[in-house]
Amino acid sequence: MLHATTQRVAAALRVLGSLLPRGADRRRDASRLVRPWREDSLHAYPGTGLTPSRLRAFLQAADAGRPQLQFELFAEMLQKWPRLTAVENTRRLALTGLDWELVPAHAPTQASEADAAMRAANFCRQTLLRLERLREVLDHLAQAIGCGIAVAELVWEDGRLVDLVPVPASRLVADPHEPWRLRVLTEEEPALGVALDEYPAKWIVHRPRAVLGQHFEGGLLRASALLYLAQTLSFKDWLIFSQISGMPVRVAQFEPGTPEADQQRLLKMLESLGTDAVAVLSKNVDLKFVEPSRGGERPYQPLQDYCNTEITILWLGQHLTTDVRSTGSRAAAEIHDRVREDLLVSDIAEEGRTIRRDVLAPLVQSRFGDGVPVPHFRRSLVQSVDTKSLAETLAVAVNQLGLDVSREWVHQALGIPQAQGDEPVLSARREA
Repeated sequence: MLHATTQRVAAALRVLGSLLPRGADRRRDASRLVRPWREDSLHAYPGTGLTPSRLRAFLQAADAGRPQLQFELFAEMLQKWPRLTAVENTRRLALTGLDWELVPAHAPTQASEADAAMRAANFCRQTLLRLERLREVLDHLAQAIGCGIAVAELVWEDGRLVDLVPVPASRLVADPHEPWRLRVLTEEEPALGVALDEYPAKWIVHRPRAVLGQHFEGGLLRASALLYLAQTLSFKDWLIFSQISGMPVRVAQFEPGTPEADQQRLLKMLESLGTDAVAVLSKNVDLKFVEPSRGGERPYQPLQDYCNTEITILWLGQHLTTDVRSTGSRAAAEIHDRVREDLLVSDIAEEGRTIRRDVLAPLVQSRFGDGVPVPHFRRSLVQSVDTKSLAETLAVAVNQLGLDVSREWVHQALGIPQAQGDEPVLSARREA
């Protein structure tokens, strides 16, 4: 009992401490602030019994700076709606499945500046390759496509970047007095959290479709919430309909003045007829079986199809690459696939700007100081083309037009790995 009381007192003191003004002498380069805690595993299951009014309440709470129920609802949506999970994976993995590279800033006019840009790019590349959780953090940041925002922590030791830590979406809140300030809840400060702007060069904040003045409104999952509500309510009714479809309605009539207890027993007998198909009834009970109407074999299918189509268009900009049926064609699907590639190019650009601003810029400044060009982070995007057509185009470009083409790019575009060291290679056949 004494130990439990001590724990409660300690928790109360931590909450009170988070409400006190922060000292100006707090270390800006604290090693790590976001650590696992029990609240990360707690769930309220907001999707259970979801109604339009409850959905509105979750979104309004997020607008007020407390998005925990909204983000938990997003997680349930992805678990319960297969089509949403498929298109979210397609959009996100199209980005994270690409290799990344660092490109030096545009070459300045002076050779010394060009050399500095190259050294900065090499230093940043080596640093990122040493980070074990880099891939995990990049995957976490890509979730901002759906959630609207994703945050990760940079861990520094003696001026060196040594780790990256994904911040769970449930930790994010807005300052109640200054809504434009984003905060992260920690075990030491679970009430208000720590303000991100109080720790410079400490956070990666990825907001692909940022809404001015709002932290938690830009994600595609928020736009998907109403479609999810329509789909899940319709699907629930469809399951009930499928369960009773074709079964006769059991109706029993009883004499006026029948006691309430006898009425309840009669109701249980009728319910048992649905599974047991046997019952013992009094002769005074008039039992009838009403055959259902045979009209409308699939009354809920149109709404399900509508929700699946609209959610696909919302995430992928088209739907023929996922719904090629009698109404589709291969040519139309290929055109729609190029629309999806346009979205991928946009996602790559958004991610590159965030990494360059929040990771590469602090890295370059910590090592080289101000004035050194910051390299660019980008994904190696190779457009979906026929390799045979590409090879023929390269033959004309190099042999007839005399164009200089990067050997590395050709290997990447054709999907042919480059030979390493003394590895045996195939040589071109020479004409006799």
